[in-house]
Amino acid sequence: MLSKHVTKIVQSLEKKKFRDKYNLFKIEGDKLVQELLLSDFKIDTLIAYPEWIARNPISCHVPKVIEADTREMGFISNFQSLPEVVALAEIPEYTYSGEEVKQSLSLVLNGIQDPGNLGTIVRVADWFGIRHIFCDTDCANIYNPKCVQASMGAVFRVKTHYTELIPLLQTFSAPDFPCYGTFLNGENIYKTRLNPQGFIVMGNEGNGIRPEIEQLIQYKLTIPSFAQSSYSTESLNVGVATGIILSEFKRNSE
Repeated sequence: MLSKHVTKIVQSLEKKKFRDKYNLFKIEGDKLVQELLLSDFKIDTLIAYPEWIARNPISCHVPKVIEADTREMGFISNFQSLPEVVALAEIPEYTYSGEEVKQSLSLVLNGIQDPGNLGTIVRVADWFGIRHIFCDTDCANIYNPKCVQASMGAVFRVKTHYTELIPLLQTFSAPDFPCYGTFLNGENIYKTRLNPQGFIVMGNEGNGIRPEIEQLIQYKLTIPSFAQSSYSTESLNVGVATGIILSEFKRNSE
């Protein structure tokens, strides 16, 4: 039976201050929970229908498994079609090696506001083998339920760090480790030589990359439009743009 106390905690995890307080975040649905069970994340609680529990052998490393009925699941789920299972997992503390970063391609996110966009970016990064994403404090929170859902499990594999971007970019600035940024007036990405190591900075959905970050970017890139009409789409969604850019970087590195 799902207690009122646990229900209240799960409901509170919609807000960052309570995710920070309990050091927990929420995962909904069989697919994402299965991804969670395969990951190294520490699971605090599983809340599920009895049928789901019967079908899924639960690891002894899960401290609490709570049976719930549809009424109780309705109190804790955001889904219109209620999930069979909801999990609470501990928020990890990530570190990174400077040498590892220098030998790889990483994303740097400047003020991404929409949790769905952030989740999509993490999903795209996972597809293209990006292991580290660096966000400033203006970015949406990676453990927002909408972001977790949009990541489709990539949140368990891509390490997302929140940090001050200017010191980060200054620390790794080197001729053999370029910093790229996306701009409407940048160089055509399809005609630019791209390095397999470096940073790629993606900016805010409405305002782009902040001027103080722009000053630290060595190469400005753009995705040209191939539309014939001047009335075509003005710009690309940041998640879509990230996918196109990473695809071109990886194509160039082959």
